[in-house]
Amino acid sequence: MSPLTLLTSAPALLAAFPVVDIDATIFVQMGIFGALVLVLKPVLFTPWLEAQAKRVASIDGAFDKAKSLRGEADELSSDYDAKLATARDEALTMRSHMRREEEAAQAKTLAGARASASKELDDNRVRIAAETDKARQALGGKVDELADQITAKVLGRAS
Repeated sequence: MSPLTLLTSAPALLAAFPVVDIDATIFVQMGIFGALVLVLKPVLFTPWLEAQAKRVASIDGAFDKAKSLRGEADELSSDYDAKLATARDEALTMRSHMRREEEAAQAKTLAGARASASKELDDNRVRIAAETDKARQALGGKVDELADQITAKVLGRAS
């Protein structure tokens, strides 16, 4: 037979033979099926279902544990951030306080130095004024004598 004739006659052949032949063997097949169910249920199906249930329980437990650990980690992270912010604020406050103290100490040192310099300047002015007065007094009596000497040198004669 050619393949073409087989393809054209296939529906007629299928219609001639039934798909399922129902006869007394169906009861034998049901008996075999029932025996297999009774034997395989405790041996295969029940352990497999228990293993699946344990697997699901373990996965769910792992997810729950992961969620609780995530929450704990988030809480610890927020606590750490809060403590870090507090420590940063304390450090800034301490730094500001120390800066103010140092500025006050520098201002005090600077004021002391200015006062010392001012006192030394005033003392030097008084000393210079006293020396100037002393020099004027010493030269005051010699003015006429010095004027005669200068005139004599400039003019070349005595006054």
